[in-house]
Amino acid sequence: MDCSIISIGTELNLGLTSNTNATYISRKLSEEGISAKYIFTVKDNIEDIVNILKYAMDISGPVIISGGLGPTDDDMTREAVSKTLGLKLCKQDSLDETSLRFLRDRLTEDLKKRLLRQSYIPQDAIPIIPRVGSASGFILSSKKEGQFIFAIPGVPREMKDMLEGDLIPFLRKNIKGLGSKIKKSVLLTTDISESEIEQMIKDIYEPAKKMGVDIGITAVPGIIKVLIISSSSSEQKNLKNIKAIEEMLYLRIGQFIYGANDETMSYALKKAILKRDEKITICAAESLTGGLLSKMITDARGSSNYFKGAIISYSDYSKVNILKINGEKIKTLGAVSSSVCHDMALNAKKIFKSDFSIATTGFAGPDVSEALTGIVFCHILGPGKLNKSYEKRFKGNRQDIRFRTAQFLLNQLRTEIERL
Repeated sequence: MDCSIISIGTELNLGLTSNTNATYISRKLSEEGISAKYIFTVKDNIEDIVNILKYAMDISGPVIISGGLGPTDDDMTREAVSKTLGLKLCKQDSLDETSLRFLRDRLTEDLKKRLLRQSYIPQDAIPIIPRVGSASGFILSSKKEGQFIFAIPGVPREMKDMLEGDLIPFLRKNIKGLGSKIKKSVLLTTDISESEIEQMIKDIYEPAKKMGVDIGITAVPGIIKVLIISSSSSEQKNLKNIKAIEEMLYLRIGQFIYGANDETMSYALKKAILKRDEKITICAAESLTGGLLSKMITDARGSSNYFKGAIISYSDYSKVNILKINGEKIKTLGAVSSSVCHDMALNAKKIFKSDFSIATTGFAGPDVSEALTGIVFCHILGPGKLNKSYEKRFKGNRQDIRFRTAQFLLNQLRTEIERL
């Protein structure tokens, strides 16, 4: 079954606020077998809302409207729905308690009248009494068979509570045979491009299709996500299908996969460390990344158990006077060089007496030539004879290059720890 989602708010159309509500609503509904056919954002204008609502009702099943249910003049969802369906707005006394809940002690007649706007819903609509906030929602059946219009607040925590506590239970009860259940999984990769992944897994698409599984690839700087979407009438079958495709993908691109779904690189590193029986410690010497490596490592709770610390040797002064790098070497080879990066890792390892040491140096730009921007050196030192140097060339702006470097180096560190 298809639905349409309408997000109300001028701030959305102006790009002042991200439309996280639509993402959340579409994800939750997809788990119930309802796919968002269209997602609209509409400014606080009653005619625009009416036009989009009419269109959404023509092209899809359920229509979910988020926002525009507060007490102010720019909250127009109630009026727009009533106008679209030719219905009167009727006061629901059962909503008065929540409409006035936050300002009851200092009400004036004008303020009371304004707040009670939240107690009005279209004729014949089912009221949704808010448990969070004061804005009420409502459910309305349209003339189209099996079609419902749901209006829920735009404040995220209020929206989530009403979506999960009222809207979804209503759909389960009133719409039979919602359709195929949808299950999703996301594999997270780094240090590989979309095109390279597609080339390496292209022969998996066909068997996946036969199983009712779609594979998608999407990118943000430093992370390529491989989406696995299974659609079937059985939750168990979805899980089985996703596992089968994941196994195929791990065989092809496993060396680039560091986690799944919402996992971060810091969590992936922590997981690798905790798998070891013996205690493992790490440290860092950062130039290019300027503390980003340390920040990402310590994003994981309990990282103080294995992360001994870092030296942010951003200047030549700190490299020479704190990390004790040979000044003549820096003058001769430059601070951005494999040899200096090695010495940064080596001397940090001595200072912190850690099992592993990592180091970065490079040119993030933009105050260097285009030919130099993105050149990066990384180093890992570890137990035994582990001594690895990497020269990379990352594209993007300053922030992208720093993040790609941190992602790459932490993933290499994770891999080396897993190999112990």
